[in-house]
Amino acid sequence: MKERAQYNLEHGLVWLKRWWVKKYNLPPVHELFVGQSVAELELEFFEDLWAQREEVMHQLEDEDTRSAERSVMYRQLSVINNVLGLETESSDPLVDQWEKDLAEGRVPDLEAR
Repeated sequence: MKERAQYNLEHGLVWLKRWWVKKYNLPPVHELFVGQSVAELELEFFEDLWAQREEVMHQLEDEDTRSAERSVMYRQLSVINNVLGLETESSDPLVDQWEKDLAEGRVPDLEAR
């Protein structure tokens, strides 16, 4: 059993199971879980991540979102992007622009807002 548990952890099945249980508040022995293939569960997991990413992006575009909330959202976005294999973003788009300018050999506009 220890070897099987280690195998499941190394191949991502443990995290997939934990995500599903948390999302649906059902045990991992439930027929809705065991009745799906790993590929179907992974597809649902990634669809869920893409939907979460879109929601966070829309919230970040909302000018009424407070600074403290933005910081949390950028951390969420960073985690989601990392799992999806996308480039992560900092919590400050201005700093991102400065870093981009520097990487491209330009002097960043430090007075920009």
